[in-house]
Amino acid sequence: MNTRRLLGTASSPPVPRGVTVAGLALTLFLAPSAFAQAKPPPKESAEAARAAGQAARAAASMADEVADSEIERADSAEAPVENARNGVVTLERKGKPIGLGTVLQGDGRILTALSNVGHGNGIDARLPDGSLMPLRMGHSDRAWDLALLVPQSGRWTQGLRAGSTDARKSGASLRTFTPVAKGELAPSRLIVRGLRTMQGADSELLRDAIELGSRLKATDVGSPIIDDGGRVVGMVARACAPVPGQDCQTVPFGVPVTAVKAFLRTVPRSAVPPAPWLGLQGVAADAGPVRGVRVLKLHPRSAAAAAGLRAGSGELSDVIVAVDGSPVMTPEALASAVNERAVGDSVELLLFGGGKFRQVSLALTAAPPEPGAKQPAGSKSQGGKAQGDKQLAKPPQVRPLRRAPPAPRPR
Repeated sequence: MNTRRLLGTASSPPVPRGVTVAGLALTLFLAPSAFAQAKPPPKESAEAARAAGQAARAAASMADEVADSEIERADSAEAPVENARNGVVTLERKGKPIGLGTVLQGDGRILTALSNVGHGNGIDARLPDGSLMPLRMGHSDRAWDLALLVPQSGRWTQGLRAGSTDARKSGASLRTFTPVAKGELAPSRLIVRGLRTMQGADSELLRDAIELGSRLKATDVGSPIIDDGGRVVGMVARACAPVPGQDCQTVPFGVPVTAVKAFLRTVPRSAVPPAPWLGLQGVAADAGPVRGVRVLKLHPRSAAAAAGLRAGSGELSDVIVAVDGSPVMTPEALASAVNERAVGDSVELLLFGGGKFRQVSLALTAAPPEPGAKQPAGSKSQGGKAQGDKQLAKPPQVRPLRRAPPAPRPR
């Protein structure tokens, strides 16, 4: 028998010298690529790899989106708080900070703690832009330690409004403001313990007062308590915390917004900023191609007189054509343009007189008091009580005039 033919060596390549048949078979089993071309991976495994890569990329993209949304959510929560900072002012007396105050939105008056301002004389508000605004006492509540201050010049347009968050519930996410370096204000987390009955001025009990767990500085008193939306839900004030067997200690507490609203509803009509005043009388005039308000009379102590406006009925008198670039053709339009501004604001008047145009800049003032008129409470010339003028909550009483006794009849 032909051994070669039985082994299949007739058609197979010759076996290298020194390699047995069994060794060759083992070599072909372990390393077939050494003797044959490599086959491509199956199509199913490539598609699975691509799908796995796509899933990994989708998961990474989703994780990035979640992280971005968390950052945006945190930024959106902080934005109202940062914006609320523009409605908070620092109160000063002779340049020394004495507390904080809240500007009422759409109003311009300032809510603060009565214990900060005392009699209310010599108080200035340090506005967020660094400027100073003089204030006077407009209204007060000794029990809840509340005071409303009225600007005497200027007007700060950014303010805060009341919110609906229940600040009395422990655990609410609330903040106050505190002075930091260079007179700036920073928001601070507030811890609320719950409700407590406290003792206000004149030994009046304050039910549902907000007990605070945060440590506050004296200059933090008067700060608004705001929620995550930047809305006011209370105010930091001072009251006595009764302790059994001990003297009552004055501590900061939170005035609920319901008490603040009740206080503001009792503000007298007289507690308003002074109206800006030009100090002139005029009439609608048509001076040829020019229309405006002709100045007929000037008050000798007015800003218009000090600026050199000319009054009269002839052509030499001045016609006010525009205020800050806005035309005024009637006395009503002139009054409306002035009333949109505040005492202390500068205005530019376009005048026509003597056949020529000219521009005059002047600062609006308040009208001088009438001879014998009583100055408002809280002004510098009038002293107040140690804790403010409580009678501001009531309108002044007018006593009836007494009739003169009849003259004696001649005998």
